[in-house]
Amino acid sequence: MCAAIASEDLPACSVIIPILNEEECLPELTDRLLKILDGSGELYEVIFVDDGSTDGGPDFLRGVIAREPRVCLIRLLGHFGQHAAISAGIDRSRR
Repeated sequence: MCAAIASEDLPACSVIIPILNEEECLPELTDRLLKILDGSGELYEVIFVDDGSTDGGPDFLRGVIAREPRVCLIRLLGHFGQHAAISAGIDRSRR
């Protein structure tokens, strides 16, 4: 669930965040992170990689994605661990 962005709009920064049942901390994390990145004045992308969450974290992120096209969510088919989640985010990142 990642928006297609024109290649000429490559981000200066890609932030990859693996998550596993992080519903409680996602609102504050996304709020603070997006404020900092927006304040930088640079293009960026934030890639959340869900490593098999069973809570409402992915649903919360879908709401963020609906209003913020620079945020995307990759959902792994199961719990593969932090390394696999980060690797999936790197594979998707454009920077």
